[in-house]
Amino acid sequence: MDGVLFAPEDSFARPERLAPMYHISGKGVEAEATSAAYVVGQVAERLRRLAAAYGEWEHFDAPAYFDLSCEQATALVKIVERVSTVHVVFFCDQLLPSFRDAALFWSGRFSPAFLQMRQEPVLAEQVYCELQPVMVERWQQLLAVIRTARTILAEDVGFLATNGAHDERERWQRWWAAPAHPGLDEALMPPLAQVPTLTLTLDFALPAHRQPGRLRRLRANRDRRRRARKRR
Repeated sequence: MDGVLFAPEDSFARPERLAPMYHISGKGVEAEATSAAYVVGQVAERLRRLAAAYGEWEHFDAPAYFDLSCEQATALVKIVERVSTVHVVFFCDQLLPSFRDAALFWSGRFSPAFLQMRQEPVLAEQVYCELQPVMVERWQQLLAVIRTARTILAEDVGFLATNGAHDERERWQRWWAAPAHPGLDEALMPPLAQVPTLTLTLDFALPAHRQPGRLRRLRANRDRRRRARKRR
């Protein structure tokens, strides 16, 4: 049980630092989910435009493009350049107030107390009667917000084209495969396939002038064509 894995960055613990386009407001599941669906739709549209804009940078500037600080971009955006494609991930879940509430409670109170309980069994009553019920409540609130937001986005073409649920589950697979800690409420460890997410992903062609070894491949293809013509 690693609290660090679930601790939101300081810039997300203080959401006023985020650009207005990323602010998710509303109290209660429906209000937060509605606001989240709008923000996710905006991010999906910005991802869609990225395929055409990416080649304009000699070195792509994610903070500038997404209107994020460097710290925020490091936490929210992952960009991997492959031989001929670009893979982009945007972790929208971290923008949710319910995510921050659950993650901060997990990393700041529940996880440390749960682990400390091994050395200090006297903490068991506090963990099981006070902290774990709160953790379950915040986790269930987060799941409800994400599921409701996904329902709102169910017919949004931009979201459907960038839905990164499969990739996100793959990312968490090895942690979910680890044995659960004895005493942990089953509500906190549902099957990974049942855990929803608003993570977005996009793959597009790396601009030709940025592809490593492109000139070498072009020359090799030219030489092959010349040899083929000579054999005729």
